[in-house]
Amino acid sequence: MAGTHRPETNSPGNKRAGKKRSADAIAAEIEATCANITSNIASLEKLAKPAKFVARGLGSAGAFVLDKDGEIRRDRVIAIAALGIGLFGLLTRSRKN
Repeated sequence: MAGTHRPETNSPGNKRAGKKRSADAIAAEIEATCANITSNIASLEKLAKPAKFVARGLGSAGAFVLDKDGEIRRDRVIAIAALGIGLFGLLTRSRKN
């Protein structure tokens, strides 16, 4: 199976050959690895926010609606929606006359 092969600890090409690690050293290595994984996941979560994809797709228009963290600026969205509703109202009123 892929990923299940483990090199023998006494082979000459292994850099850990002949070294015995203490439980504290192993625990410290595991903690460092967990911290690294947590950091990587946090970075991926920031990159994978739907708002970030919208910003990339819309360019400067998306940047206008999103803040630096990729969160939507509600005040700007409300202003754009009000503008759209106003224009829609003007257009429908002008067609009636």
